[in-house]
Amino acid sequence: MDERVFGMSITQQPTLTYKIRVEPRGVEINCKEGQTVLDAVLRSGLAVPYGCKHGNCSACKARVVEGDYRLMDRVSEFALMGFERDEGYILMCSTLPESDLVVEVEEEDEEPGVQLFPVHDFEAVVQENVACTHDIHCIRLNLMEPSDIPYAAGQFFEFQIPESDEARAYSVATPYHSGAPLEFHVKRVPGGLGSNYMCGLQPGDRVKGSGPYGKMQLRDRNKSLLFVAGGSGMAPIKGLLEELFASPYEHEAWFFYGARSVRDLYLVDYWRDLEAEQSNFHFIPALSERDPAEPWSGEEGYIADVVARHFERFDGMDAYLCGPPILIQTTLKVLYKGGLRSSNIFYDEF
Repeated sequence: MDERVFGMSITQQPTLTYKIRVEPRGVEINCKEGQTVLDAVLRSGLAVPYGCKHGNCSACKARVVEGDYRLMDRVSEFALMGFERDEGYILMCSTLPESDLVVEVEEEDEEPGVQLFPVHDFEAVVQENVACTHDIHCIRLNLMEPSDIPYAAGQFFEFQIPESDEARAYSVATPYHSGAPLEFHVKRVPGGLGSNYMCGLQPGDRVKGSGPYGKMQLRDRNKSLLFVAGGSGMAPIKGLLEELFASPYEHEAWFFYGARSVRDLYLVDYWRDLEAEQSNFHFIPALSERDPAEPWSGEEGYIADVVARHFERFDGMDAYLCGPPILIQTTLKVLYKGGLRSSNIFYDEF
């Protein structure tokens, strides 16, 4: 994930604590001054719907039954209409309590194979920062406090940006192993506050953040799987595939990776080595804007078109997509045309 703006709770120093009763569950949780309702709910271990976490979608919509609160200015008019605000509806990700609250929250249906992990604040030290391409860095961190945070492969963590009230989110590129470093792939965006901070980190530097977040998790390994990514969207896919092949896997797995040119490709040898080790794994990189002077014998074109050239039907499969909106949208069209239902597609758009 690159340059996405999330809640400010990790950068504030609250002094008061409010009680929030979450209905219809009847559960009471604590929420500190300056902490969003969603952040407090997630840290309590409750499973609730949420999406962008910064007021642009309506996934975390709820209704305040009792109490005072402040809705942050970042909330989109499209995500929360004026009449809904008048009726007490809020977006939990962008609501700050100003008293004790009673909040009606839609219960989230449990998804098979999805595990909920508590959110933690953390401090970590940079182990290494390696430029994998001209604009993507692979950053490995060692957790300090706490020394261990369980998570699912494919989830993401937020990082506090020093001297600002903002945080940025990046997907972890490795499955969970107690005590192992956390790996992140960060794409440097020109003028990007978060990516320039992250890409400029040096070994020994300390970072602060929170996590894990998100529902990009490996669901069902008892079927063939399709993975599609572009840019630093490789990070969560790498974590999912490492988890997949950490134990015997009897079906087929394809990883389609889209890049503009040869200089935008990375970890190619890593994926070729995995192909050599696992006969049921297939790595298909493709270039959409190849320089004719570049030597290249692989696929060319937009990655969705490359997927369509390899598959007419996707019956019995699950698909995992990670990357920019255009990649997600074009690939979804190919998958739907090939008979795959939305319930069998999981994606992280950034």
